[in-house]
Amino acid sequence: MALQATQKKMLVLVLSLVWLGGPLIAVAFMFLSPVVSPPAEPGNIPSPTLARLLNESIEGAISQMNPNWSPGLIPEAAANTRTFLGEVSEVVARCSMGPHEPNQKWNKLEYHLTRVDGVRYKPIYTGIRCGRSSLIYRAVFKDGQVVEAYTDGSERQRSLEEVRGIVRPFGKGVTWSDRDYHPERYFRPKPTAPSRAELEKQWE
Repeated sequence: MALQATQKKMLVLVLSLVWLGGPLIAVAFMFLSPVVSPPAEPGNIPSPTLARLLNESIEGAISQMNPNWSPGLIPEAAANTRTFLGEVSEVVARCSMGPHEPNQKWNKLEYHLTRVDGVRYKPIYTGIRCGRSSLIYRAVFKDGQVVEAYTDGSERQRSLEEVRGIVRPFGKGVTWSDRDYHPERYFRPKPTAPSRAELEKQWE
């Protein structure tokens, strides 16, 4: 009887530890998983064809930077975009989360842009869900164009047209990102609010 009582106490103790430890383990996993399993980084295999496709994507985005295609833009928007691209050092396309982090439905592809002066833009959100088939790459810029692209070589397992479609959002995502930092390059200045005196004069 004493043995059974001891076994019951041990069982209760173990269950209590599991019950108390479960949430702690979950919290620890949530905070440690980005460290233990961070987002994948691009490989170091040069991919000249990918660089060409990325430049195609950029040119496609610039071709739409005009008031006819995008109402509200100034006529100089396309030229100013090329000025901005000349300030870009590299863009890394990678996932926002590691493969083993919880809530994978929020794991989206991001573009991490660095300027030649070392300034890093906040990650450019794409809305593209990340997974095992996501293409992770580094695009190196010079004089406003992608001169080198590096991957792990996985793009070579797909057709050229498939990869062209995968990287099509790259140009728009990168070129549009500068609008948040230099809106004057793309939009007319907002009209100044009338002064109190001007408002009163309108009602005279």
